[in-house]
Amino acid sequence: MSLVCDILRTRDDLRATRDAMATLAEGQGHASSIVQHPDWIAYEIDGRDDGTQPYVVVARDEGGDIVGYAPLLSAPHIARLDLAGRRLDLYKGAALRLLGSGVVASASLRKQVSDAIATHLAAERALRVLRIQEAMLPDSLANALATHGGFRLVAAHLREQTHWLIDPQPSSDAWLATLDKKKRTDQVQRVGRAYRKLGGDAALHVYTRPDQMADYCRLLDEAYARTWHHAELPIHWQAPARVALFERLAAAGQIVGHIVLREGRPLAYVHGYRLGGTYLVEDLGYDEDVAKVGIGSVAVFQAIRGIMDTYPGERISFGYGDNQYKRLLASRGEPCGSLYVVRIGPATMGFHMYGPARWMYQGLRRIRERS
Repeated sequence: MSLVCDILRTRDDLRATRDAMATLAEGQGHASSIVQHPDWIAYEIDGRDDGTQPYVVVARDEGGDIVGYAPLLSAPHIARLDLAGRRLDLYKGAALRLLGSGVVASASLRKQVSDAIATHLAAERALRVLRIQEAMLPDSLANALATHGGFRLVAAHLREQTHWLIDPQPSSDAWLATLDKKKRTDQVQRVGRAYRKLGGDAALHVYTRPDQMADYCRLLDEAYARTWHHAELPIHWQAPARVALFERLAAAGQIVGHIVLREGRPLAYVHGYRLGGTYLVEDLGYDEDVAKVGIGSVAVFQAIRGIMDTYPGERISFGYGDNQYKRLLASRGEPCGSLYVVRIGPATMGFHMYGPARWMYQGLRRIRERS
């Protein structure tokens, strides 16, 4: 089967193909996460004021039907390298950002779609930089584009990263049975201990309906303001565009949020999305005032059990990056990282700095681990 590619560059183009793209993205294992869904692509464009524009490359079969696409956005970008507390700018200019990892396509067509889209992108002479912030390794699109003359693949993560997963389970009890007895007993007992320490009417509440989303976002804003990471990564959960997106996703059964409330006050949250047979734990946080109770990890454990019992057979993804609770609960891990594919030339010379920086960082890390 031969494929023909074209680029969706406007919101009108996206609206015209939204249903076909949504059907494809919602297929089992077709998309890496919810951020590759066309409703999320539209949200990314409408919710930003930095010049972000759609640059979605779609692959069509002989009949003109969309069989795959790369959810790309075009925007100004600054590539920076943090060295000893100092930030070094390596590149300033236009770049394409891939939402999620790889192309959206069925497993049987993924390689062919990746190759076709990469060939189309390589012919775009204005393309200098393609950025994949959270890539599953190997990334099919990045590898395909890097095989074209004049391009090279750059690993931008200094530390090796792991994407942790729980394979599909028929129920939470079945999953618990796969854990060793000590771990299973400890996890179950920690739930009771945490809620006894919190006291009052503390309990985990689940949010899945469109009519719940406005209140859910209000509670997320309140909870997020008391987390340790809110200053570093500010998020306005009640932004109208975000609430509208959550309502659309909830109507499609694609969002499941969890909040621990005590006397109406949010103490912890676990926020996630369902798509194509996978539940992604997208974000979690807890009130620093109750950090010692361990309610954050307890809420994750409860949320996962709830997903397994409500949606049996779905895979649980903990997303990009390493963490103790992920290692504790996951059944396996896969490599992930941050990538660039750059066109070789004077404008992208700065990307050569990543190689020595990774070598030095990992060498120092090995020395520390041995000492």
